[in-house]
Amino acid sequence: MSETSNKTEKSKKKHSFKFCPKCGSSEVFWAQGMPQLWSIWQCNNCGYRGPLILEDGTLAEKLQQKWSRKTAASKRSSDSEDAENV
Repeated sequence: MSETSNKTEKSKKKHSFKFCPKCGSSEVFWAQGMPQLWSIWQCNNCGYRGPLILEDGTLAEKLQQKWSRKTAASKRSSDSEDAENV
């Protein structure tokens, strides 16, 4: 492996992104507050709270697609229920 490609690989690892394991969003952050939460991640997109986090962008893309289909189906279902109740 050349020195240049090795440096590039190391820099990618330093700047790796974190993704939610539930919806694939990159809107995740460390949960703040009580000291017991030091290992808990939280997602702004779906509300996930837990110790697991993804660093694989390819898997995150698949989760994002699945999540968007799931939320769209849920929205259609709730819209049809609202229409029946009118």
